[in-house]
Amino acid sequence: MFLNKLMYIKIKGQEEIIREAIKKAGGYRQLSKIIKIPLSSITNYIEGDRLPEKRFDSLINFLGIKNRELLIEEELEDNFRQKIGGFNCVIAKKKKGTFDRDMKVLQNIQSKKFKQWHKRMKNESPREYYNIQYSRFKKVGSYKYTTKKGEKVRNILEKQTADILFEKGIDYEYEPLVNIDKRYFFPDFLVNENIIIECTMWRGNIKAYKLKEKINLLKNKFQVYVLIPKALYTYYKILNNHLILGLDEFVLVAQTFINNGRSNR
Repeated sequence: MFLNKLMYIKIKGQEEIIREAIKKAGGYRQLSKIIKIPLSSITNYIEGDRLPEKRFDSLINFLGIKNRELLIEEELEDNFRQKIGGFNCVIAKKKKGTFDRDMKVLQNIQSKKFKQWHKRMKNESPREYYNIQYSRFKKVGSYKYTTKKGEKVRNILEKQTADILFEKGIDYEYEPLVNIDKRYFFPDFLVNENIIIECTMWRGNIKAYKLKEKINLLKNKFQVYVLIPKALYTYYKILNNHLILGLDEFVLVAQTFINNGRSNR
């Protein structure tokens, strides 16, 4: 019995083809979902990595390209000989004492390519860039609680805040991307598209000073509130004009969102 060999394909004009697919899908994340390819892999393919044949087929089917052969610049088999050759190459390099040196060279090349990608994405597609970075961050983040709306949040205070907003029928987004003067933020909550709520239970004034810097930028475009447990007021008193002390006070403030904004029910 013969098994099909796994093929890897380099596409003619690969970067342009991938970017065309991104444009058609409406962004990196949308393309990732449609053709079931991780965001990080899409980035690597733009940089020139070869695609597994199944992913290549998914891509050209999405683009509606019928003659696949015209796009193939190079095919490689992921076969046994290649693995043996690579293994022997490593052994030879280690015997010569050049393996570590060559690995460092390779790492430096990859590091430069990665930095170039970061720089290009920040300049050309900042919204896509920060969404990609944030999606990676969320994968390793600790989202332990589920709100009544069904989203995952980090801590009990965020859950309680979300549940109050939901129960009152107040329109909100959890950790949306917002930008001010070419700087990008992911605040805890965006209400009615013009109100930001940050929730924190952090003990210590370092967090307060960081929030103050953030508020100084955001307040030019948004009304900003910081919700904390009452017992932490001493740490956050420098934010006095923006503070909401505890959930009881937040319920009263949230009522003003209904009167002054929009509801989702």
